Amino acid sequence: MGMNLLDFLMVVLAAVLGSGVLIYGLQYLERSDLRKPQRIRRQDGCPVFLFQDRQLIDATPEALAMITPHLDRHSHFEATLHVLGPHFPKLRETLARDKIEYQRINDGGAENLWVDIQKSDGLLRLSLAAQSEDGTSGVTDVIERDIRMSELQLLRDFTQNTPQLFWQDDETGKLIWANHAYLTFCDKLLPDRQDENQIWPSEPLLPDLHESAISKTPSIRRLSVTLPDRKAEQWFDVTSMRRNDGFIHFASDANAIVRADQERRNFVQTLTKTFAQLSIGIAIFDKRRQLAMFNPALLDMTGLPIGLLSARPTVDAVLDRLRESRMLPEPKDYSSWRDQFTALEQAAKDGSYSENWNLPDGQTYRVTGRPHPDGAIAFLFEDISAEISLTRSFRSDIETGQSVLDSLADAIAVFSSPGTLMMSNKAYANLWGPVSEESVQQHEIQHAMAIWQDRCTPTKMWADLRQFIQILGPRTPWSDTAILDDGRQITCDARPIAGGMTMVKFTVGLQANPILKKLTEADPAIRVAKR
Repeated sequence: MGMNLLDFLMVVLAAVLGSGVLIYGLQYLERSDLRKPQRIRRQDGCPVFLFQDRQLIDATPEALAMITPHLDRHSHFEATLHVLGPHFPKLRETLARDKIEYQRINDGGAENLWVDIQKSDGLLRLSLAAQSEDGTSGVTDVIERDIRMSELQLLRDFTQNTPQLFWQDDETGKLIWANHAYLTFCDKLLPDRQDENQIWPSEPLLPDLHESAISKTPSIRRLSVTLPDRKAEQWFDVTSMRRNDGFIHFASDANAIVRADQERRNFVQTLTKTFAQLSIGIAIFDKRRQLAMFNPALLDMTGLPIGLLSARPTVDAVLDRLRESRMLPEPKDYSSWRDQFTALEQAAKDGSYSENWNLPDGQTYRVTGRPHPDGAIAFLFEDISAEISLTRSFRSDIETGQSVLDSLADAIAVFSSPGTLMMSNKAYANLWGPVSEESVQQHEIQHAMAIWQDRCTPTKMWADLRQFIQILGPRTPWSDTAILDDGRQITCDARPIAGGMTMVKFTVGLQANPILKKLTEADPAIRVAKR
């Protein structure tokens, strides 16, 4: 298939246009220093950086030498700003602009130092130039000297304005140099100086301190100085080290640390004294289950030797020794005993262990386990033998008193001032019906009176009895009679006893009145009247 004239003309036109674009592009690239990294002109030893989208694509040897020491912590772009930033504070702000055809930034310092900036289409060119006063130093020398001077001034500002005390002395301890904090503190220490023109204090702040700094390895000591107008001491943590033919010392304020340590010791001493005076035995085991603290009461209660407890035994060792000395409840077998104390430790972790130990010698200990936040466990041993004995004696007295009441033939009930039935005997239960122990406190006078009225003929005696029971203050014994539904006569005696309570005694006649019995059993009207 042949090519016609129109197609031939289109091919020729495209070739001509393409050649023109290529020639123009080559000429443009040759004119632009930003388009080719190899187009950086290395003249006069001036550092030049070329970046594309913050990536370094070319740099002069002088430029690379400036940023190489900082490349372990920064990228090439950030390293460049790190080096040039102190000299050109507005450099980062200027580079944040989208397009900069050309701009020069001066550092404003004593040296004639500037940077030329060109930025376009993601390409950035930074060119540094400088001229010293004598005209002999290049830009690298000027920048290095400026950096050294800046760092020197920064170090001077740090040492002079830091709140720590810095000073230097020679082999004999004579002061050579000191910062402002050291001199200010010496003015407080020696306010009445005779020579106002004296720059350095005549006496060292901490005498003989240089004798401890015998090597270049820093030595740390905590020392104190007493101010003339204060009774409290000023404490310092002093670091000393040898330097050449003298010594360098750094002192930081340690008052807060010393006070905190003193308060901690005082608190521990207070706790120790408190524990020592307690009658409850205390044994605290750390998270490794070793005995960390105990008080004298534990020694008295358990009889364990102090040598054993001072050796920080484990929980198992202490329990084994207690078992050997028969200070533990004797289990059925050794295996169950071991399982018991394993459960004891686990229960103490949960804060739920509490058990009474009935010892073979008759003593009773209440053992309570309490967990600590750091994993420790505290066991409290309390001798409750007297309490148990008192409880048993009190229970025995109650049982004896109840037995005495049950042996009486008359029905007896004791009511409190509000009218609650406190106790009764068997004769009362046989006469009026049984009263269970669970319902004694709920057995009110109204409930008892309803039973009495149901078993007797109508009478106002019960109302008088209720009024007598609820009277506050002095009372005289009261007595009245009533007729039971079987015809027997019942006598009610009420007497005040201790605590505002009332003892009511019911005495029943031996034989029933035949006439009254017949009337009560045969006449339905009496039954209706009772209800």
